[in-house]
Amino acid sequence: MHKKYLFYFLLLPLSLAQAQTGAAPAAVSERDFLGDVPIVLSVSRLAQPLDETPGAVTILDRQFIRMSGARDVADLLRLVPGFQTTTTFETDAPMATYHGRSNDWANRIQVLVDGRSVYSGYLQGSIGMGLQTLGLDDIERIEVLRGSNSAAYGARAFLGVINIVSRDVRETAGAAGSLTAGENGVADVAARLGWGDESAMYRISADTREDNGLRGAFGKNQVGRANFSTHLSPGGGNELDLRAGMLDIDAGRGTPGDAGNAARMRYQGSQFVQLDWRKTVADDQDVAVTFSHTENTYRDYFPYLSNNFGVLYYGTLIDFSGREFNDALTLQHTVRFSSALRTVWGAELRREQLVSRSSFDVRRQVSTDFHRVFGNAEWRLSPALILNAGLMGEHSDIGGDSASPRVMLNWHVVDGHTLRAGVSRAFRPPSAFEKYGDVKYYDINGANPLTFVASNGQVKSERVETRELGYYMNLPAAGLSGDLRLFDERISDGIVCLLVIPQNCVNKEDYAITGAEYQITWKPGVDTQVFFNQTWTNIADATDFRTLHGAPKFAGSLTVMHTLASGIALSLMHQRTEEVALMSNDSGGVANPLWSMGRTDVRIAKPFRAGKTRAELALTIQNLDNPYRDGDTKFFFDRRALVSLRFEQ
Repeated sequence: MHKKYLFYFLLLPLSLAQAQTGAAPAAVSERDFLGDVPIVLSVSRLAQPLDETPGAVTILDRQFIRMSGARDVADLLRLVPGFQTTTTFETDAPMATYHGRSNDWANRIQVLVDGRSVYSGYLQGSIGMGLQTLGLDDIERIEVLRGSNSAAYGARAFLGVINIVSRDVRETAGAAGSLTAGENGVADVAARLGWGDESAMYRISADTREDNGLRGAFGKNQVGRANFSTHLSPGGGNELDLRAGMLDIDAGRGTPGDAGNAARMRYQGSQFVQLDWRKTVADDQDVAVTFSHTENTYRDYFPYLSNNFGVLYYGTLIDFSGREFNDALTLQHTVRFSSALRTVWGAELRREQLVSRSSFDVRRQVSTDFHRVFGNAEWRLSPALILNAGLMGEHSDIGGDSASPRVMLNWHVVDGHTLRAGVSRAFRPPSAFEKYGDVKYYDINGANPLTFVASNGQVKSERVETRELGYYMNLPAAGLSGDLRLFDERISDGIVCLLVIPQNCVNKEDYAITGAEYQITWKPGVDTQVFFNQTWTNIADATDFRTLHGAPKFAGSLTVMHTLASGIALSLMHQRTEEVALMSNDSGGVANPLWSMGRTDVRIAKPFRAGKTRAELALTIQNLDNPYRDGDTKFFFDRRALVSLRFEQ
């Protein structure tokens, strides 16, 4: 264990003991901390307090997001126990994974934005672009379930779920904006306008995010977003939300002078529309219907300027482009039968269509239909015992039939202390590319194909069986809350795409992920918050090096946020990761290298008023430590200083 974190770990019991003996400042009363246990919406599809959810949850609220100084969601998730993140755009948009990865893609967790899946099935599947759907100023909170949740959300919730909740339209009337500039070409601009009345509220927001990328990577990174939201209240217990948006990402990729991975700019784009209708049928039940349509575009190609395969292939086009169309319709019915029993059940129809000549050659496109039926029940066996049981039955053209159950028992031992124990099972079907990938490169005359990928269609879904024990603590009088998760995740039939040419994806890996993680939130006063977490992860029996070391042996982070009497807000964030493999196979001459990193960020912000305008000027310095390798051995995240101005009317 790193010396710095050993010190924190030894100090923590002393802090807890001091807090529980009432050693808080005399000016702070118990009333400052009293309140309901935070409510989460996304774990079982039932609104539940944290001490009753079937799993360990991390909540990143709006204040935490603002005071962190982060520029996107992926950068925030590095402060969540068990997560690994990148800021590189080389393989995808910046990614986040939970408990490691076996390839360059983040395809084992689900990401929802206001309930809409933004998981992309392109190539091997990823959440990278989906994490860029909303600018941080549009986000109310982020709920992260650390653990499998296919029982509620199906195939892609294999190891966890990230639920991004946008700000309520009814709370964002008026105008707001922000400007950020700094080292490494950072230039971010955001604007928002909200208007309406009690029956109809509207919001439109737009922002751009730009920088020069990581040292060692080619080209600039530019992200542009525009989002529209409206909330309608026609009466009669009806509520209607309409959302639409677009996302454009232009980022550098490749290496100058490399014929097989030439330097170029790559484009990723997304457009969506979403309609949510909810009706309160009675005091004890409601129904909800959601429809969404999403289109994703990928443009990435370059000429192959080498004679390695003969003069006829010099100048042939290397193309990774494609289009993706996703439609989903969900019906959900929530019923409260009694004070002891609540249920939610429903069905989802989903169609995913991938169109890419470069990925599927003669087939050109792959369409997959998902049919899902789900149910979750919360049963209070006694005032102290709560049983959460859930099941998702799913059929898809690409993965066949599957059933994903979960059972979790929560025991309120005494006030403020809850023990949790449960088991679950989940599946991740192969992506269309993993199952049907067919990549051929033709000579400049369109003949003589060379086959590089030839998936045989035999790969099946990978599975995970999870057993976990947990402990949730909430001591409002002491300003303390936190949870502990002990996990045993057994993955079987893990999908691996072999590196031999022609490439084929097979079910090859059977391995176990075991360990422990905990998070502590301490509020010693109304103006101070301390967030602390640590994770120990062990991956055993995997044969692939990057799978075996896809998660660090140890990781942790410490965040301290304090607001002075003058209103000046101070933040300190430190993160440490030890012994993890990076995405690149290029080890710089070192056999099977493992890397460690440390990163310290600081932020100082001063609020002020200019007439009726509320504003804040902030300075953020990211990575006070040494430059660290990010994603790839040749990419480095250097220190950078940013100045931000926010204003709101």
